[in-house]
Amino acid sequence: MANEVYPFTIRSILRAGKSRSQPAAFSMADPRRGPGYTQATGTDVPVMWDVDFIFTEAESVAFQLWGVIKLGSWQKPFDMPIRTEFGSLVHTCQFIPDSLLPATEAGPLWKYSAKIMARKQIIPQVFNDSADLIVGLPDWYSWSSLLDHAMNQEMPLS
Repeated sequence: MANEVYPFTIRSILRAGKSRSQPAAFSMADPRRGPGYTQATGTDVPVMWDVDFIFTEAESVAFQLWGVIKLGSWQKPFDMPIRTEFGSLVHTCQFIPDSLLPATEAGPLWKYSAKIMARKQIIPQVFNDSADLIVGLPDWYSWSSLLDHAMNQEMPLS
């Protein structure tokens, strides 16, 4: 069964009102003597975002109906584009019940805060494939268009 998709007719997360956290995929042992050491606890760690939404009254009504009706009182997962360091990427998210969407009225606008969880941090494959270049080149981003042109136009494989 496909997830609900965040409605494109409703404003998304405020960019200035978003922060991300993620638990570690390892633990640190605290030995009685000698140096401490790390131990992997898994690679499948969720990502949490503290997010804010600001809506007009009409958008607020649509947002509430979407969450209560379509998401089953905010419980079901949904797909939503979230802007990250790697661009706007669609994450499968779920609202976390801790302080779920307290509303604040500010004149004609309504502000909601929430914590959402995604299954994992998404890193597009093109960044994984280019990791050595990205890490090794100073100011790599300014080089990306030149490298793309050189590799695909000047030196094609076939």
